[in-house]
Amino acid sequence: MTRARFALIPIGALVLFAACGGSRPVNSRQFPLEGEVLRIKADKTEITIKHGDIKGFMEAMTMPFPIKNPDLLKGLAVGDLVEATLVVTDEESYLSTIEKTGSLPPERRSAGLRVLPDVIQAGAAVPDVTFTDQSGQLLRVSDYRGQSLLFTFIYTRCPLPDYCPRMSRYFAAIQRALAQRPALRKDVRLLSISFDPDFDSPRTLRAYAASVGADPTIWRFATAPRREIDAFGASLGLSVTREGVSGQTITHNLRTALVDRRGILVKTYSGNDWSPDEAVRDIEALIKR
Repeated sequence: MTRARFALIPIGALVLFAACGGSRPVNSRQFPLEGEVLRIKADKTEITIKHGDIKGFMEAMTMPFPIKNPDLLKGLAVGDLVEATLVVTDEESYLSTIEKTGSLPPERRSAGLRVLPDVIQAGAAVPDVTFTDQSGQLLRVSDYRGQSLLFTFIYTRCPLPDYCPRMSRYFAAIQRALAQRPALRKDVRLLSISFDPDFDSPRTLRAYAASVGADPTIWRFATAPRREIDAFGASLGLSVTREGVSGQTITHNLRTALVDRRGILVKTYSGNDWSPDEAVRDIEALIKR
């Protein structure tokens, strides 16, 4: 994930990919990329590549890419140089082709990615961090005591639709579900936390919140100084790696957490393979306790 000066795809600007009998994605976009393989997931569903600029889409960065066809990864290893095709639709992104073009000797390979384990387990208290929200007001985790809280980590410049934008779509769907259930609407709040405070000012967060239809009485956006955000995120298993002279290139995973009225962690959702319906069911079960 990365800094500015890439071409962000507006939410809703692309047509949802309908996977019907192998047909091509409608109005999907394709981009060539070149880079170095840093990691291949054991189940062959993801490859992490340190790539150069992707013309018309994003600047150079290091990030994981989903793989739909595991055969694409046959014969590949860490340190290989590859050329690939990135497919981006409104809902997802993935590599459709990968070709090995060379391999770097061990002494020339990039350093591996740092992945932090989950530190806080269900049943432990969530740290009481102070944020600044989209209105410029201070906001503490403890301000939500007496209400259940679902929060996630994002940054507004995130370019791929199945990372931060997907988390925002999920939260928009959860917000709609809460609005239709008076008991949940009263007792549950949503919070999106940016780990890009250098760019995501209150003004930027406010504009982003409006663009995704966030009702500030239910769903707020906030950030904090980088050190505090990184420490708080790491306590939930979030890994944020910044590269470049000023740390402008961002690589991250995804973490979402459900917290009860006492500020106790109930559940952590890893990645993006959970659903809004699942979260709503968990919230309903929590409220009934």
